[in-house]
Amino acid sequence: MPLSPSPLLPGTSPLPAPGRRPPGRRALSMGAVVALPLLVVLLAGGQFVLPHILFLAPGMLAQTGNSANGQLSNSAPFQGFTMMWMRRQTNGGYDTSASLDNMTFEAKTYHMNSVIIPVVADMPIRSSSALAWHPTDKGDKDTFDDSIYLRAINDAKKAGLTPILELQVRQQDQLSGANETSQFVGVAWSNLTSNFSIYGEKDPIGVLEHKWFDNYTQFAVHFAQLSEQNHLPYFIIGDQLTNTTVDTARTTAKADAKGIDRGVPGESFPNCSGRRDCGWRHVIHALRSPTYATFIGHTSQTGAGYTGKLIYAASWGGASEGATSSEFDHITWWDAVDYIGVDAYFPLTQNADVGVTDLVNAWHGKGLDLQGNGDIYGKLEKLASTFSRPILFTGAGYVSAAGANGAPLTASSDSPDQNEQLNDFQALFQVFSAAPFWQGVMWYADQPLAARSARSDWATSSYWGGDTLKDSKLAGQWLAQYYTASPLDR
Repeated sequence: MPLSPSPLLPGTSPLPAPGRRPPGRRALSMGAVVALPLLVVLLAGGQFVLPHILFLAPGMLAQTGNSANGQLSNSAPFQGFTMMWMRRQTNGGYDTSASLDNMTFEAKTYHMNSVIIPVVADMPIRSSSALAWHPTDKGDKDTFDDSIYLRAINDAKKAGLTPILELQVRQQDQLSGANETSQFVGVAWSNLTSNFSIYGEKDPIGVLEHKWFDNYTQFAVHFAQLSEQNHLPYFIIGDQLTNTTVDTARTTAKADAKGIDRGVPGESFPNCSGRRDCGWRHVIHALRSPTYATFIGHTSQTGAGYTGKLIYAASWGGASEGATSSEFDHITWWDAVDYIGVDAYFPLTQNADVGVTDLVNAWHGKGLDLQGNGDIYGKLEKLASTFSRPILFTGAGYVSAAGANGAPLTASSDSPDQNEQLNDFQALFQVFSAAPFWQGVMWYADQPLAARSARSDWATSSYWGGDTLKDSKLAGQWLAQYYTASPLDR
């Protein structure tokens, strides 16, 4: 006996109901006349609606990560950490056995699936444009030879981690005193028009800035090429370079049109909104393309031809000298990268020993004694929606000391406080684990040291792990149970 045809949809049939005639030719023609305009409208609207539906879909799936009993369960793809080391440091390193040992420990014990390997360049003079990123460069204190980074990359792969190179810059000018933060990079010309001159520099601001972008692009292209050659699927193109990434009232296209070079061969950014916006689109073009042209002289250069995903790591906070109050939500070129990276060291409250519930409220801008950041979750959600880009916390962490929620990496105390660190970890996951836009967190930090506990500040540092799981901090012991083995998609 032959099987009868199944309906197209459960409970429906393509055949007319008994006793009803099928539609005639005239009825079909009238239906087409009505349907065609409606189809055009739906197609046009789909151009705007569909990207947002597709963007939200992974997040909607992520919301299923909470278990039936209400316990947290991780669903964001990135479960990572930063393995921080610079050439000036001693008693450890990527070229020691501790590098592979600690990466393996993070992967096996805490189920980490990715690791940031910072590549640190130095800027000897804050008002100049020079960058030192070869170990032989005058003024370079921190950059390793490529062979060292290759060893770190290979160690990460052996440990089962996805390695991610991240570009950083340290500003060495003595005017900054002991503070080498990357937020001093470009501060000398950050809020000046391109025709202005700085004392001691023969070039005007516009030339200095273009030279800096040319130097930075060479730095970025080199390590993007290294990433491409070693099949690294993600590349972080910069970290907290706030005074070079956000335009001010004096650097916009309207205020300083002559400071923008719209004639670079092979580039077309007709709507770039300012000198910084145009400069970073220029860098990203060089990373994506096989060739590019410099700002100065429009000289043809070999590009990176990088085929992976690009990320920029923005500061939660702001810069000085006229820049906006926060970097992450004032960058205008987020559409040019694949992920919005945020170093999420947001101060939450002015209190110590704050419970998880109050910390969750603080992320949403609710509660007492807040630090003035308002609804942080809401800002991040709006940013992701505006640019249709997911958000990755390229940095987050808390020292194990009282007040860590208000000063995540700088709180100090004579007495360690592991409970505060644990509460801070748990609150972050409770707030973001089901957020549609959130892709996970890269925790700060671990180091390639033979014994973590040998550090004099281990008890109050942002480390979560000890030398074994048993002697790890409370946050580490909890994290080992919270994360499950989940390789990062490539």
